Amino acid sequence: MPWVAIHGTDLSRRMVDISLERKTGSGGRSVYTRVSNSDASEFLSKFDEASVDCVVASDVFIYIGDISKVLDQCRKRLVEDGLIGFTVESYETTDANNGLRLLPSGRFGHSKEYVYQMAEKYGFEVLSWKYAVLRQQAGENVDGAVVILRKRR
Repeated sequence: MPWVAIHGTDLSRRMVDISLERKTGSGGRSVYTRVSNSDASEFLSKFDEASVDCVVASDVFIYIGDISKVLDQCRKRLVEDGLIGFTVESYETTDANNGLRLLPSGRFGHSKEYVYQMAEKYGFEVLSWKYAVLRQQAGENVDGAVVILRKRR
């Protein structure tokens, strides 16, 4: 699809190199139009305002923790009704002020309340929150959620 541009970023140089090797089909073109070795919010800041249709952040927020800078950049860069899809390692809490936690794995967990609060603060509507097994690690399921937000008008 020549009209689709997929841009990616990762803090790990190794992951950037792996991404650059991804091809469409057997011997096809690179999946990515551009891959950057940078922080997610810094990467997003380089796009024009209201120029991005969709942002996907799979297994990203577990390393960032506070998602406010990324959501702020998404709000600025996404077109009206633009989407952001992401995963979080989630946990249950009744304390709305304790929605971000460093988990025993060394990754960050985000409560449903925290994500909904941040979505509201940065002008997003929560379209979907689905609990899911995100991956296997050391033979164990890593539980979390797949979240889709839409930029409000």
